[in-house]
Amino acid sequence: MLMWMIYAVSVATLLSVAALVAEHSARQRQTPSRWLWLLAIAASLATPVIMASVSIRIPAELRPPMPQTLVALHEITSTRLSPAIWVRNHDGGSVALHHVQLHAEGAWYAASIIMILMLLTGAIHLQWRKRHWTPALVCGVPVYLSSDVGPAVVGLFRPRIVLPTWLLDSPEEQQAAVVAHEESHIDAYDPVLLTVALCLIVLMPWNVPLWWQLRRLRCAIEIDCDARVLKAGHKLAVYGETLIAVGERKSRYIGSVVSMSESRSFLEQRLRLMLKKPVERKLLVAVLLGCMSITLATLAAQVSPPTMSEVSHRYTEVSVPVEILDRYVGAYRTSDTEAMKVRREGGHLATQRTGQIGWFEKFPTSDTKFFGKVVNVTETFVVDDHGQVTALIHNQNGLDVTYPRIDVAEADRMAAVLVAQIKKQTANPASEAALRKLIDGLMSGNPNYSEMSPGLQAATRKQLPKLRDGLNQAGAVENIRFVGVGNQGWDIYQVTQASGSSSWRIYLNDQGIIDGALVNMGP
Repeated sequence: MLMWMIYAVSVATLLSVAALVAEHSARQRQTPSRWLWLLAIAASLATPVIMASVSIRIPAELRPPMPQTLVALHEITSTRLSPAIWVRNHDGGSVALHHVQLHAEGAWYAASIIMILMLLTGAIHLQWRKRHWTPALVCGVPVYLSSDVGPAVVGLFRPRIVLPTWLLDSPEEQQAAVVAHEESHIDAYDPVLLTVALCLIVLMPWNVPLWWQLRRLRCAIEIDCDARVLKAGHKLAVYGETLIAVGERKSRYIGSVVSMSESRSFLEQRLRLMLKKPVERKLLVAVLLGCMSITLATLAAQVSPPTMSEVSHRYTEVSVPVEILDRYVGAYRTSDTEAMKVRREGGHLATQRTGQIGWFEKFPTSDTKFFGKVVNVTETFVVDDHGQVTALIHNQNGLDVTYPRIDVAEADRMAAVLVAQIKKQTANPASEAALRKLIDGLMSGNPNYSEMSPGLQAATRKQLPKLRDGLNQAGAVENIRFVGVGNQGWDIYQVTQASGSSSWRIYLNDQGIIDGALVNMGP
């Protein structure tokens, strides 16, 4: 979940920059810009969800001569832009990152609930305050009068203007300018626009770029409103003086409403935009800015999301009594230095390897067999004649590996050793030489399988053609640099080749056998 949240923030950041450039383009063309920011907020929410979960059917006219006609959108993105890759390559065994990963989903729900409660509380408080306001007519328009609130528009379905009582002592022209400003907000449905934006942000309140987009939206709403009021025939000098007069007096905060005194810090910019002398429209600049905005938005869609969808549909989930599930809870040895812990989460199990961030859910397909929905893996528990669970059979990529059951205390000891190893950030003395031999063997197409664990042997045989071609295309190895120790105790190396680079993770067991190796091909 944490990787997906980081991905969503990355997309929102790129779309924020795209919207900012598009806003400058709109200013060049003297067109409204508030809709751009609402679109940016909506796109920042929709793009991560759509790119991670939606598949499209290729039209027959464009379909290549191959059986696959459905393509998942995340398959056409660039993994080089994936935030998940960045984090994995620079995790450094961070304990803080581990805790954040565990609680990310719960924090998301809590933040959304808190924001909803705050909005409801604000709405209730506003209704209570309205009882103390006095109905009146100003410039022939029905309004509310308040001693410390306004000018603003309150209400969503039946919006009304609320004005401060001090405005009644102002010249008639200023009163008319204030009323025209607030009526323009109502006619342009600005209260609805702002409410929609707030409701969208409730879905991802932790996404910081969304709050910046909301701030820019509120500013754009006021700038567009200023332009409409002046276009309607109000005098620039009177309207500018009115804005200054309103800005000098502090209005009491009554929640997220559109108001003439929306942002004092933004008042100077609003005045500069209104006083700006008309010049010949810079069409070329506007077009260039528009193209840049489209490029940035396209780049946001190219960021590769972490895999969130289910990849295994071959199993049918069944209900298993909690008494049976509880028998499997414990620890299982996966190697001399690592273990897998199992815990119950409601009606299913969750597993976590030593040093692994987060728990992976496993769902029952029988009383003893469980499958993963995110990764195509199964775990089958071995039960002896006395009903005791003795082992776990892990199946992935068609290979069965048996993990014997051990005491939880032993698994905790392994975890402590791993934490100490990560803290030292020192490479295994034999890992660099083993990595060089592994790369040489892969490039030649004849790796030394006797120096690999059975699981790695099977994975290497399956992926050898792709690995060989990719490494040979990058050219001869020029440099291998140790980067650090990852959160699972694997040594991380950056390998530079003649025309490319790659990031490697390698792990050697106590016998010097390569128990695991992962590669991420770079440019």
